[in-house]
Amino acid sequence: MRARPPVLPPALLPPLPPVLPLALLLVLLLVGCTACGVGPTAVIGAGEPARGFIEGTRLYFVQDDRLVSVGRPEGPLEAAEAVELLTGGPTSKERERSFDTTLPKNLAVRVTDDGFTLTEGASTPVSRLSRTATGQIVCTIAAATATKRGIEVNDVRVTVPTGGQTRCEDFT
Repeated sequence: MRARPPVLPPALLPPLPPVLPLALLLVLLLVGCTACGVGPTAVIGAGEPARGFIEGTRLYFVQDDRLVSVGRPEGPLEAAEAVELLTGGPTSKERERSFDTTLPKNLAVRVTDDGFTLTEGASTPVSRLSRTATGQIVCTIAAATATKRGIEVNDVRVTVPTGGQTRCEDFT
């Protein structure tokens, strides 16, 4: 019969090297982190960028057949001053970026307390002003008014010459 090797009591066992418990802990952490059940996902769109206070003045020009807000460093300006800039059309740099206007040349716009009218000697009657051109004026007035009041652009109602009130979102 063979003799069994002596069994040492736990107190007499040689201590584990200090690296072994650390390695074991690292393996357990790696397994825990990789097996959490969350798989990879694609990029998820978050919608429009955050909006906040915008320095300067916002004018609305046309790009790809839709109204687009364009920042100008002037301002903040009163609505009448913003519309005056708008009727001057896009700058050469804005045109290089494909911004355009549908406003007729030499359009005479008078901004009122709550909207706008075309002045007496205007070469374009109100009825011939396109929907997009009307939107450019409405949105520019709304943006200037909103900046002055500290509210959102779409919270501003603008009275149009054909009667009634409208908001920028009705054109965008």
